[in-house]
Amino acid sequence: SMPTPSRGVVRTNSIMSARTLEESLKGAPARQRRNLSVSFTAVEVREFEIQIGDNPGVSSGPPLTIAWDHFNEAKIDIDTYETNCSERRTRDQILLPYKERWRRLAEEAKLTEDEIFEGTKKVNVARRKRAETISNLDGAHLEEKVETVKRWVQNIRNRKMKQDEQRM
Repeated sequence: SMPTPSRGVVRTNSIMSARTLEESLKGAPARQRRNLSVSFTAVEVREFEIQIGDNPGVSSGPPLTIAWDHFNEAKIDIDTYETNCSERRTRDQILLPYKERWRRLAEEAKLTEDEIFEGTKKVNVARRKRAETISNLDGAHLEEKVETVKRWVQNIRNRKMKQDEQRM
């Protein structure tokens, strides 16, 4: 077992480069900053099952999400990964058309058409509510301006009434 000090401060080696809040906020001196670096040795790749999602951000059709637990994983040396990985995909290559999302849910997630349709209906309801909220926000801005003017007018009336009472 480790000895417990009866008093005083126990000092340990630390990964913290700043000893005080002031040092941290001020930043390390320029000569120390140059020596800092980050490097990686491996990439961990995990595979997850896909599921029907609940994000109303898709333009149409069922959204996809991944399950919480992964079913496969591999640890790959960073140099091997960089040598063998394909080029970075563009946004158009990443976005899946609704028919492809539907196909993957049916074939890979083994969902029935009814399950996919029900999930899509829930997302459509959420999408309509989101659009309604955004539309109401425009009205809320105008409503706020009207309330400000009402308070301004009420304050003027109150001041006038107080001045009239003081004159009597």
